[in-house]
Amino acid sequence: MPTASVLLPQEIDLDKSIALNSVYKQARLDAALLPRLAQSCVRLEGDVLADVSFENDLNSMRLIKGHVSADVVLTCQRCGDDYVEHLELDFVLTPDLERAKAYHLEHKYEFIDDDGSGKIDLYNLIEDSLILEIPSFPKHPEDSPECAVAGNSWSYGEVEEDEGSNPFAALAALKGKLGDADK
Repeated sequence: MPTASVLLPQEIDLDKSIALNSVYKQARLDAALLPRLAQSCVRLEGDVLADVSFENDLNSMRLIKGHVSADVVLTCQRCGDDYVEHLELDFVLTPDLERAKAYHLEHKYEFIDDDGSGKIDLYNLIEDSLILEIPSFPKHPEDSPECAVAGNSWSYGEVEEDEGSNPFAALAALKGKLGDADK
């Protein structure tokens, strides 16, 4: 990932940011302020980068729109080796739940709590979203040459093919016995 020079502020005043039409392009997040993300992976690889804009939509709803990308190092659950997973997400957030419901737009946005102060902790929101993007079963991509067990069969033990294992074989045998009994 390219290195960004602008540091995204941790806390913003939403109304002020909207009034100024604030936009942050390829802003870097301070990794030291993302402790839960760091605990959720082996380590962060490079910078966490974000494009974030603040605006009002046509219905005067306050919006935070953004795109975030990060590279995290995870442990492959197949081979036990570390690998880099690229996380990427887009978001559209608003604290205006009631207005969204009035316009029947609640399906278009994710909602954030407005504590009344107008201050929003961007790092917390982004960190939560990135944690949710981490795969629950981290593994190298299928047939990756980096995975020590790529291409191996994922069945364990011997699979015995029994011709009599057909579930209808028992019914056929029973039908044969009943047919013999009628004669």
